[in-house]
Amino acid sequence: MSHEALSPTKQLAHAKSLLMGDSPRKYAMICLLGALAGLAAVAFHEVTMKIEAWTVNASLAMTRLHFAMASFGWVVGGTLFASILIRFVAPEAAGGGILPTKLTFWQDFGFMKARVVITKFIASAVTLGTGTSLGPEGPAVQIGAGVMSAGAQLMQVPKQGRRAFCAGGAAAGLAAAFNAPLAAVTFVLEEIIGDLNSRYLGTVVLAAVMGALVAHAILGAQPAFKAAPLTSPTWIGFLLCIPVAAISAWAGTTFQRGALWLRGRSRKWIKVPVWLAPVVGAALCWLFACSTFLATGHSGVFGIGYQDVTLAISGGLPWTTALVLFVGKLLATIAAVGTAGCGGIFAPSFFIGAMAGKVLASLSAMMVPLSPSDETMLVMVGMCACLGAVIRTPIACILMIFEVTHQFIIVPALLIATMVSLAVAKALQSEGMYEEMMEQDGVDPNRLLPPRHFKQWREMPVSAIATYRPTVITDLSPEALKAVFAASKKQRFPVVMDGAVKGILLRHDAELAQQAGKPPELRAAAWISPKNAVGDCQEKFLETDADMLCVGDEASGQLIGVVTLHDILRGQDALVEET
Repeated sequence: MSHEALSPTKQLAHAKSLLMGDSPRKYAMICLLGALAGLAAVAFHEVTMKIEAWTVNASLAMTRLHFAMASFGWVVGGTLFASILIRFVAPEAAGGGILPTKLTFWQDFGFMKARVVITKFIASAVTLGTGTSLGPEGPAVQIGAGVMSAGAQLMQVPKQGRRAFCAGGAAAGLAAAFNAPLAAVTFVLEEIIGDLNSRYLGTVVLAAVMGALVAHAILGAQPAFKAAPLTSPTWIGFLLCIPVAAISAWAGTTFQRGALWLRGRSRKWIKVPVWLAPVVGAALCWLFACSTFLATGHSGVFGIGYQDVTLAISGGLPWTTALVLFVGKLLATIAAVGTAGCGGIFAPSFFIGAMAGKVLASLSAMMVPLSPSDETMLVMVGMCACLGAVIRTPIACILMIFEVTHQFIIVPALLIATMVSLAVAKALQSEGMYEEMMEQDGVDPNRLLPPRHFKQWREMPVSAIATYRPTVITDLSPEALKAVFAASKKQRFPVVMDGAVKGILLRHDAELAQQAGKPPELRAAAWISPKNAVGDCQEKFLETDADMLCVGDEASGQLIGVVTLHDILRGQDALVEET
């Protein structure tokens, strides 16, 4: 039947089936929406840079007194405007952007309203452009996710199918924001979806590629942080990666603790409404940023601060200046994130880690011989370790630093940094920033997100959980049963006679039979091979009323062991403890 001959209802159903299946139309739509999500992220970046050029950067030519006054007006006024816009138009646009996207993905099937996207775009561009110490990646993720979610709604994709578009949009937005498609794909799979083998992988990869292509077409293929190509680092440089990563990870956990502490306290303020808390944070942010500028002449604590990170990477920043910038950025970002400022945490984490790495590299160079490549590598190690300690997505962190610097030679150092960072972060703070924020908001991550290892559990062999020394009954006489029951508290027993299993005896059935003076009845034995998966075992339990499976060869009746529901529960508990 031709498409024109279908009724309108059947045409709609046909269109939905094409969009939800593995059809060319579905992939064409993902490409189109991924490109739009990337375009929105690039537009957000350009608008933010324009606002920054018109506000904070334009004020740098003023006298110090006039700059202090003007920058206060920009930072506080911009955040006040953003807070009012969010409060009265779309409260869901508050905060960083990644956590709301994650909650939308799991709680609302990835559905995001168009007004949330527009509000996030305007509020975040104004907040970052006027100098609040936050990053563009969180808003870019939420904007990209919202664009693809709204596009899926326009294309009448059923609600159950919108999660893929939400995840794809998040990847496209992040890929365009940092020119880092590999890191974007990995981060979305690690953090938002929570499964590197997710069935949404194809959509996420395709959307990220389209977002990166749009960014390349408009902004060029240059990395976010430019540096001259590095020569081979020395073994001393690689050894120093360990202490640099440890201290940078400590800085990341300090930032996380401080931000979470202030976040909890700001919600209990009596005289300041919750929606105005970001304005108080902006005032504190201005205080630290302005003090740092007056002390060093560098404005990197205001806004995103990429220019000072690039200076640290290229070696053009004195370590004393880097130390002051490190302290100022740490305090300013704690104030901004702790009061729910409208921006992300990636860029500030990069900045804090870069300054920590620069200070340690310069001090180390006074005591041991380090090449310029060694010092640059240690700055990048600090960036990776600090970000990794905060967001706890190691693979994404490695790929992101590699992609934003285009320095393949530092990958071994980044691997070292990631391992050290995770060890230090877990010792100081049990959970990452986003998990802690969810718990602070009263959302249990374990109840919201599906178990990451459920598939792994179902695919485990039965032999891993079976009991191999079960209590076996070989004599059904009353005296023998009484002796067995006295020695064991178990409720089910395999009955083995003449070397073969005859059935399963339940204690309750045996006791009733004894009271009636009758021989006990046996339940039919259900069998499973030790090589079968636990998932098969669970399905077989639904087919038997004995609540026990015999592990072994059903044809010969030879028993190896048994599996009970208690074994299932013990195996699950062991998997939880391991996780």
